[in-house]
Amino acid sequence: MSLSYTAPDGFDVVTRHIVMERHLNAFNNLFGGVMLSWLDEASALFVMEEIGYTNFVTVSLEQVNFKTPAHRGDAIVLYCRTLKTGRSSITIETKALVHEPTSGLKREVITCQITFVCLKDGTKFPYFESEEYHRWSEKKRGE
Repeated sequence: MSLSYTAPDGFDVVTRHIVMERHLNAFNNLFGGVMLSWLDEASALFVMEEIGYTNFVTVSLEQVNFKTPAHRGDAIVLYCRTLKTGRSSITIETKALVHEPTSGLKREVITCQITFVCLKDGTKFPYFESEEYHRWSEKKRGE
């Protein structure tokens, strides 16, 4: 059996979660805070692989749109894609879909944009203008 998920155009599959009892709010839906933490974590994992750098922080979550609730037992797949980079920042579009394993149907749960800022020695670092980034980019293109 293969658990393969086709990503929406331009997106990459980053991670998956199963909604469990401990993730539910008082109304038996996935708690929004849990979903947001999953989005932040998935986006951070995506950024690490995309830019070859790990010293960054989340600075904003914008255009957070909860579309449909998720419930106990739902299999949630998180997808990411890069929207833009600045001198020290990168903005990611992240979405989560419930995948129904028996029917193959997908249902969008949430979408949002998350911006991260690269740091060095505790301050904002223009990583995307650095020699470190250019070396990493060349290496990645050669793979």
